[in-house]
Amino acid sequence: MNLLFRELKANSRSLLIWTLALAVLNFSLMALFPAFADGAEQMDEFMAMLPEEFARMFGLDRLNLAEPIGFYAIEAYFMVILFGGIFAAILGTTMLGKEEDEKTAEFLLAKPISRHYVVTGKVLATAIQLLVFNMVIGLVTLASFEIFAPDYSIGELLPLLVAPLVAQLALAALGLLLSVFITRRKSALSVGIGFVLGFYFLHAVAAISDKLEFLKFATPFWYMDAAGIVEHGGIELWKVAVLAGVAALSVGATYLLYKKKDIKI
Repeated sequence: MNLLFRELKANSRSLLIWTLALAVLNFSLMALFPAFADGAEQMDEFMAMLPEEFARMFGLDRLNLAEPIGFYAIEAYFMVILFGGIFAAILGTTMLGKEEDEKTAEFLLAKPISRHYVVTGKVLATAIQLLVFNMVIGLVTLASFEIFAPDYSIGELLPLLVAPLVAQLALAALGLLLSVFITRRKSALSVGIGFVLGFYFLHAVAAISDKLEFLKFATPFWYMDAAGIVEHGGIELWKVAVLAGVAALSVGATYLLYKKKDIKI
């Protein structure tokens, strides 16, 4: 039995829906860029009227909406990393527990395969789906830039296309760890959405409050913040290392806990 193929097939519909939805949204948002560029002066006046906290939360104090990369970072990147993060968390939190919820654990574990093999298949399926998800969105985004904002730097855009995948892998790994304990699919969906929104709330609070700025270190969204990426000319490697470490520790803990877990069949 090819567990990896089974997982990819089972999740193909949701992958298609999420991918198409965000790809179309990205394309549609970039289609608005020419209008924003033409009204750059009026936009600057509008931005000057916004509260400082609001500007800091969305990176408006460091990015320019009249420039292609700035526009994408403010308008579209937010959608990809937040909703892509929710998709990744849902994938992770439903991966293991669903076998008990759907009463397929007995069939699966009765096969001559180890629990290590089961977790490996789930991890690979999650990673492959997220890779496909981001590749399609990335290609559509590149096409939208060529059509609506051809005067852009590919070197500045590519990090913004890669960064969401890094954050999503960390969120999916955390979700996978939680899936060891959550056996009901509905509960897993709620937890997956909830902890991603919680992380984003921490990111927003840290951005607008100097006293609570330390909270930024606790959320994956800060490590892959669009304004920071544009400012530094790319993704800082130490931030990638932090999220990779979170993902590795979460997956490692998943292997250990799932091996010892009393599976309800």
